[in-house]
Amino acid sequence: MSNFSYKALQSDGSLTEGTIEGASRGEAVRKVGNKGLQLVSISELEGRRAPKSGKKEKKGELRPVKEKVSKKSGNDFGDPIRLSSKQLIQFTEEMSDMLSAGLQLDSALESIAKRSESDALRDVASACYERVREGMPLAGALRASSKSFSTLYCNLVSAGEVSGALDEILKRQVKYLNTLVELKGQLITAMIYPAFLVASGIGVTAMFMFFLIPKLEKLVASTGGVLPPIAKFMLALGDFLKVYWIPVIIVFLILIGLVFWIMQDAGNQRRWHEIKLKLPLFGKLLRTQFNVQFVETMSNLLNNGMPLVRSLQLVQGTSSNMFLQEQIEEITGHVSEGSLLYRSMERTGAFDSGLIDMVRIGEDTGNLAASMTKAGDRLDREFKRSIDRLGTVIQPLIILLMSVLVGTMAYMMISVIYETIGALQKR
Repeated sequence: MSNFSYKALQSDGSLTEGTIEGASRGEAVRKVGNKGLQLVSISELEGRRAPKSGKKEKKGELRPVKEKVSKKSGNDFGDPIRLSSKQLIQFTEEMSDMLSAGLQLDSALESIAKRSESDALRDVASACYERVREGMPLAGALRASSKSFSTLYCNLVSAGEVSGALDEILKRQVKYLNTLVELKGQLITAMIYPAFLVASGIGVTAMFMFFLIPKLEKLVASTGGVLPPIAKFMLALGDFLKVYWIPVIIVFLILIGLVFWIMQDAGNQRRWHEIKLKLPLFGKLLRTQFNVQFVETMSNLLNNGMPLVRSLQLVQGTSSNMFLQEQIEEITGHVSEGSLLYRSMERTGAFDSGLIDMVRIGEDTGNLAASMTKAGDRLDREFKRSIDRLGTVIQPLIILLMSVLVGTMAYMMISVIYETIGALQKR
């Protein structure tokens, strides 16, 4: 039997600390849960010294941190602290490494606050440290300290705190954030040349519409010819924009505001979230991302002794997509009523068939957590392949669209030239 030190929230919201015996971390987590407590953190005491009161926690040593928090502690004082993508990854990675090494949560935050070279990271870590010391869970401290921590990020941290697998979930989050940064970099690189083509196409179109076509129209009219239909359309469009460009801009801004107003409604947001999953290219990527996030979080929770229904309840908050949240809520209801997990997942249609098969095997063999871990590795590889495919498809599509635009302009110019030559030959 091992001894575990834990921090947990009581039913009235107050923080309590204690030690508990258990054959494994999972058993200790279950024992704390059986007491009606919500686990915040748990660590094995065997092989390490229990923290002594006052060690590295003297008020004199922490005074600079508190002064900094009072000036810039996120939403409570002054402007919210903003972290760049690089800083967010650095913070998550450092937290994961220190927690994996056995450091206590408050000590890890204090370490980041004291040695980080970035002012923003020091401020966020300091603000989180103060709130955690006051008994607030890390997820709440992150949410209150900086808007850079998304709802998904905070919900995953909350799941890690409850399950006792915070370090593992943060490692997964580092991988996920790095993947997003890589995807963004790939998209930017892939879009440089198409963006240049788009800007050139817009410039050429404007030049034709406002300068060349009006002159060609005068030339063709002097020879008794007629402009081709597409040239007439662009000439009329140019004349319209010259006169009504201010109302056009106003209408455009009104339409943007209308879209934002419509999306404030929860029902419209839910419908849009469902539509996004059906979009070409991006829909498949979003579904794969959800499957990866779902299975990795579930495997972490189950491996740390969390009951299946409770794990599903926590996983529901790890997706920002309202439609998918409803699907997980429906699954949770079916499972709580005695239905098998894989059958409940089949009903939604939101999960990969290979994942459902692995869940079925896991339920049949009684080793659901291990099956989900294997499925997560496979889906993670598929997610990376989906990102690569997206990057290779977007650039040719934009080039194709620009080729159509340039080809149309060339056809119009050749048509005008032939019309002019024909009219001159008849004279």
